[in-house]
Amino acid sequence: MNKKTSIIIYFAILLIIFMWSPWITKNHAEKIVSEKFIAEWQNVSDGCGLNCYGCGVKNSHRTLFGYSVEIEYACGMVLPDSPNKTSYVFVSFLSTVHGLPKI
Repeated sequence: MNKKTSIIIYFAILLIIFMWSPWITKNHAEKIVSEKFIAEWQNVSDGCGLNCYGCGVKNSHRTLFGYSVEIEYACGMVLPDSPNKTSYVFVSFLSTVHGLPKI
């Protein structure tokens, strides 16, 4: 095997490992999304939060290069029969969170 073929095989193996991201577990992805969401809205007086009925992480599943996490939250002054909001957040293989609701 020549050097060029070895390099291509090496990078293909690395790409497969990054696509699978075995170091990002379901629990880790859900925890990091909750922590980042709470930190994002911590100093906003009438912001969004996960401390409402039915709020929090609803679902999560592995995707290419990380995890997709579904969160349910409420913003502002919540009326008893007002619906909660739902967002899908991506946790990358580097443990970075993308797609959090912003102010």
